[in-house]
Amino acid sequence: MDELPVIERVAGKILGAQARVRGAKPFVHCGSMWHSFAQMNRRANRVANGFASLGIGKGARVAILLRNRLEYLDLWFGLSKLGAVQMPLNIEYRSEQIRQTLQRSRVDLVVTEVGLLCELNGAYGKMSGVPATLVMGATTDEPPEATAGGRPYASAVANAPDSEPASSAAVCGADAGAIMNTSGTTGPSKGVVLSHAQQYILGRNIAADMELGAQDVYYNCFPLFHNTAQAMITMPVLLSGARMVLKERFSASRFWSETAEHGCTAFYYIGEILRILLRTTRTEEARETRLRVGWGIGASPRDFADFQSRFNIRLRTGYGSTEANVPCFLPPQAARPGSAGRPLPEFEIRIADESSEPVPPGASGEILVRSSEPHALMLGYDADPVATVAAWRDLWLHTGDAGYLDEDGQLFFTGRLKDAIRVRGENVSAFEVEEAMAALDGVVEVAAIGVPSELGGDDLKIVVVRQEAAALTAEDLVDWACVRLPRYAVPRYVEFVDALPKTPTNKVQKHLLRLHACNANTWDRVSQSPGRLRRP
Repeated sequence: MDELPVIERVAGKILGAQARVRGAKPFVHCGSMWHSFAQMNRRANRVANGFASLGIGKGARVAILLRNRLEYLDLWFGLSKLGAVQMPLNIEYRSEQIRQTLQRSRVDLVVTEVGLLCELNGAYGKMSGVPATLVMGATTDEPPEATAGGRPYASAVANAPDSEPASSAAVCGADAGAIMNTSGTTGPSKGVVLSHAQQYILGRNIAADMELGAQDVYYNCFPLFHNTAQAMITMPVLLSGARMVLKERFSASRFWSETAEHGCTAFYYIGEILRILLRTTRTEEARETRLRVGWGIGASPRDFADFQSRFNIRLRTGYGSTEANVPCFLPPQAARPGSAGRPLPEFEIRIADESSEPVPPGASGEILVRSSEPHALMLGYDADPVATVAAWRDLWLHTGDAGYLDEDGQLFFTGRLKDAIRVRGENVSAFEVEEAMAALDGVVEVAAIGVPSELGGDDLKIVVVRQEAAALTAEDLVDWACVRLPRYAVPRYVEFVDALPKTPTNKVQKHLLRLHACNANTWDRVSQSPGRLRRP
């Protein structure tokens, strides 16, 4: 990786340094054209100066509800120059999730686009007070009447100076830079507060592991409201002086042609992406691509090996989370199938029992993490001191993940200790699904579980106890979910039962539901018939 002369661990400052070093070199391809480091720095400066005139300064919180577009990067970099805190919102959120998040985090300003106003306005209708709102149209030249009550975004930034804001000198890596919303497993979604330095450290380590340089082109089809697209893709590109191709979403039918068209040399994956490409594309389609390396998580050992062999692309992986950074990377040699790698020198991993005592190699337990490098781990959970203290017990970050270390010190991740479901790369809160479904008339009880998907990861299943006289159907439940939950949290499978299995303390025994998930009474939304549920 090409090093900058001076590294300040803040995204906006790094962009400014790269603009001075790289100037007109292309940085981001979005839409139909490339934008240079210098151009992107000027755009970020306009955001910083324009927002400063609105009273947004260090510590102010700005929620971002946008699809992938160039302005998203402008906001991230510009807000970091001000020392303001960005809070990305998942574009699949419904009004209730938006309301809960905005009220929890005391947001000062919301930036959105016309196509996403419906759910946002639905959230505002349930709030006693609403934050100021800037609205983009389909282009940056949106007409004022398109903003439906919000102020046009362009009016705030179009005429702002493109020089470095004076306030940037007061921002440092230790400051909070982002609140990333991650689905809770036993309660509502949490806001993970990340320092500027944590995103920098993650990007630095990914860039080094992939051996990125100024000649590389990174294909980015992940949403910028996730830390994956920010710290694990954009930040490595920014630090190495490489280029990034920004797309709105992954498409198997366009993946090989788009990476070939733009000369991409690197990409990010989740297990489902590898499996889809292996199952639905031909080796000949990859013939023109220049891809040399991919980094990601969640691939099965078989898919991991088959993809490298079939397409001749080196894959890298590791273990991490929004809270814990990525402390483990696969070793270049002697990596064992299924391993998530070894801890980096600045990180320490412990596998612990329920009393936080370390367990011997080969024994499973909770994965605990700590770091000797300042600000490498989360600052805490936003507005939730109880959860923060619980996570930081005994000077270790308790991840809630299960795994074990082998005799060679390699980590093997085995799942979540608590109730987590991961659907197509999105973490789904069983609690939020159950809460939403229980609000439907006729539903007595509901339990949400993950069922292994044929594409990898999970598909969502709900097991429902309905009132005796209720005429509820599986279609009724799915229709209810479609208007109240993000798309990725809409159940694929539905089963009606007379009663849920319970412990003596009245807790649902979900392990028994998972054990009997494949049965003739399960309705499949894809086939719209019972008895079609299959394990991969």
